[in-house]
Amino acid sequence: MRLTPLRRSGLLGATALAALATLALVTTAFAQPDKPAPTSGDSRAVAYAGNVDISHKDACTVGGLTGTPIAPGEFTFTGGVDQQDVDITAAPAGVTVTGVVVKGADAYNVYLADKLGSLPWNDLRSPDKNGKAPAISHWYGCGIKDTTTTTNTTTSTTTSTSTVTHSSPSSTTSTTTTTTSSGEVTPTTTTTVVPVPVANEDDLASTGFGSAWLLGLGAALVAAGAAVLLVMRRRRAQ
Repeated sequence: MRLTPLRRSGLLGATALAALATLALVTTAFAQPDKPAPTSGDSRAVAYAGNVDISHKDACTVGGLTGTPIAPGEFTFTGGVDQQDVDITAAPAGVTVTGVVVKGADAYNVYLADKLGSLPWNDLRSPDKNGKAPAISHWYGCGIKDTTTTTNTTTSTTTSTSTVTHSSPSSTTSTTTTTTSSGEVTPTTTTTVVPVPVANEDDLASTGFGSAWLLGLGAALVAAGAAVLLVMRRRRAQ
């Protein structure tokens, strides 16, 4: 089929219009502004679009977090899911919490522990949606288990005791010196009075009877002396 100049110009015009329309559509598509980033609504948090959950492998790597996920049940808190905020009053023992993630609508807030400061952490929330905080759909924490090792040391203490005994006829004195583990010496003196034995009366009686011959010998000597004196006086008298 042979195209006349009129038909040729009409075809070229239609092609040009089609190209312009396509270019307009492409330009319009690229000219549409990107979806604005979510607003955290809290100066302590950084907001991120999308979804993250405790079961995701990147649950504790988003927003500069470190450690492993900590379920809400391990914290002491009020509020939470289906509420507009959550207040955390205590963290699980033996874990250093590195941060908390709070999700609501189509965005989530990441709270780093360094910015939260010391517990309690109050009014944690999800990012703004249409100018207000939507209800929390889920939240969780991240942390690192403490690896501090406690070593128990057992100290043996030796206590020595020395005893010195002093004796006398009427008493016995014992001095006990105890050395404690702190090096202090504590003397303890105990005095025990021992009665002097009394001779048995039977023993005295028996002793007197056994010495009777000495008494007889003395009497004989006295009698002999008296006889000698009597003889000498008679001789002088003659």
